[in-house]
Amino acid sequence: MIAITAAAGTTERHVLRALRSADFPVRALVHSAARAETVRAEGAREAVVADMTHPGELPAAFDGCSAVVHVGPPMHPREITMGQNVIDAAERAGVEHVVLMSVTHPQLEPLLNHQSKLAVERHLLASRLPFTILQPMHYMQNVNVPECLACGRFTQPYSLERPLSFVDLADVGAVAATVLSAPREHTWATYELCGTDTLTGHDIAEVLTRVSGTPVRAEQVPVEAMLPEGAPDYTIDGFTRLADQYDRYGILGNPNVLRWLLSREPTTFAEYVRRELGRKPPAIQFVS
Repeated sequence: MIAITAAAGTTERHVLRALRSADFPVRALVHSAARAETVRAEGAREAVVADMTHPGELPAAFDGCSAVVHVGPPMHPREITMGQNVIDAAERAGVEHVVLMSVTHPQLEPLLNHQSKLAVERHLLASRLPFTILQPMHYMQNVNVPECLACGRFTQPYSLERPLSFVDLADVGAVAATVLSAPREHTWATYELCGTDTLTGHDIAEVLTRVSGTPVRAEQVPVEAMLPEGAPDYTIDGFTRLADQYDRYGILGNPNVLRWLLSREPTTFAEYVRRELGRKPPAIQFVS
C-alpha cells in the first residue's frame, strides 16, 4: 500500500493517477471527508481523513504502508510543520520509503514556498528513512488552456519577456511511479524534473494560438489578480515574492534527468495543450 498525503490537490491527483495506472494500491490522505469521494473517483483504494498539523493522527494513517508520497500544500504557513510530522510519523509506522515532492532550486531563499520545501528536505535527510526527493519545475498545469481560449488571453503577474522552464505533472506522476516500482534503485536520490520547454509569456500565447487555431494574447496583470479570494497574509506574501523573483530572474532547469527517468522525451508544452484540448473542448469567445 502506498500512502499519498493531501491527495485531493492538483499535484497529488496526477501522482495518484500514475500509481493506479501502475497497479499500486493507494491510500489517500485528505483533510476532510468531503474530499474523500474526489480521491476515490481518481482510483484510491482507501481514503483516510487526517490533519497533518496533528502528529497523533498520522502513524495510524500510515499503518501497513510500504511507502509514503508527501506533497506539502503550497504557500501554507504550516507547510514545514506538516512535512516534519509526516516524516516522523512514517518513521514510527515502519514505512520503508518516502518520496518527497519538493521544488526545483529550493535554495532560492527569497521564496517562502522554497524555504518550506528546503526545510522539509533537511528534516528528511536527518531522518533514518530511505528516501527519494523529486524537485519538479514550474508546472504546465498552471496554464489553464480552456480558460485562456475562452477569453483569448493568457495572464501572468510577472514579465512577459522573462523565460521560465516547465514540466508536465503527468510526467512527474510517471516518475513517482517509476521510483516506487524500483525503490532500491532510487534510494537516496534527489532528482530535478524539468521539461524541454523554456518559454516567455509571449511564447505561451503563441503556442496556444498555433495549436488551437484561436487567437490568444499575453497580458501581464497585478499579482493581486492571481491571489485566491480571502488569501491569508502569508500566502499573499508568498505569491508576491514569487512574482518578483520570476519577474527579475525567471526560473530555469535542465531536462536531462527527466528524460532519463522517463526513457523518452519529456512532454512539450504544445503536446500538453493538445491533450487539454482533447480532454475538454473550451467555449471559444475571443475578447479583443
